[in-house]
Order: sequence, then C-alpha cells, then structure tokens
Amino acid sequence: MDRIRLVVKGISGSQDKPEIYVLILGGQGENHVFPVVVGFYEAQSIAFYLENSTSKRPFIHDVFFDIARFCNIEILEVYIKDFKDSNFCVEILCFNGKQYIKFDMRLSDAVALALRFKCPIFTTKEVLTMVGVNVSPDINNPLGQFCMEELLNKLNEAVKSENYEMAITIRNEIKSRK
Repeated sequence: MDRIRLVVKGISGSQDKPEIYVLILGGQGENHVFPVVVGFYEAQSIAFYLENSTSKRPFIHDVFFDIARFCNIEILEVYIKDFKDSNFCVEILCFNGKQYIKFDMRLSDAVALALRFKCPIFTTKEVLTMVGVNVSPDINNPLGQFCMEELLNKLNEAVKSENYEMAITIRNEIKSRK
C-alpha cells in the first residue's frame, strides 16, 4: 500500500458549539484534507504546540514526551491505517534503542505526540479518499468548490455513514451560504 505523508494544516473551534474543535490534516502534494473532531484538551495541547506557547502546567503530551526521552524512547511515525465505524485506526511506531513496538492510539493524541517528536504522520490513499474532502485552491474553504446540491448530497452521505465530523463541517458550510 502506498503511504501518503500528512501535515497538520490547522485547528479551529466551532462557531456553533464552543466545545467542538476540528483538526485539519492534509496530504503533502495531495488535493485532499480531512477534518477530525478532537476534544478540548487535545485541541488545546495541539494549538499550544503549533503556536509555540506554554501553559502554567504541562499537558499530558508534554509529560509523555519528557518521560519517553528520559527512557530513550522515540516515536518514529504515526500511521493512520484505517477508518472503521467512524473511528480512525492509528498506530504509533516506537523504538527504544533495541526493539521496535507499535501501539494503538487515538488520532488526536497521536498527532499531539507526532508534533512533539517531530515524526511523520502517514495514511493510505484509501483512508484519505474515504474521509477526505477535495480542496479547492482556497485551503481555508475546502468545501467552497461544491455547489449547494453537492453539499447536501455529501451531508446525507456523511450522516448515513455516521461520519459526524464531516457532517458538522458540511453543515457549517451550508449555513454560511444562507
């Protein structure tokens, strides 16, 4: 399977629901991005890292990073290997100087750690196609290329497949056009 390297394109809060945050991942050289709903603490941890900010108390991802470094453990990569039942199946590959080991992890936590360890994030073309949105040249509005009828069809597909993160994003785009 061909692997595609992803980058964090951004993170933002929902205008309608302040407790919902969306992490945007995108493929390097690809025309797809995919939004992922993340929790408040994970969003805060990722945003603080991206903004090179500090908090009064360390985030759990910072503590894990410090402990791993102390124990000579490196995270080599994050691999988003599948999307099943509205959940991402994610592995992190670690190396302790002697052996490699993989751990399953939530996507938001894996991204927060990947940023700290400066390790690559990969997925497959299949996952990117399954959950991605084809972006227009305007990266700030990846749904801008679709007409209202297409958006409504995509919304129905997202709800039917229980991809609620995508449904929220599409719904917000529809509301912004009214």
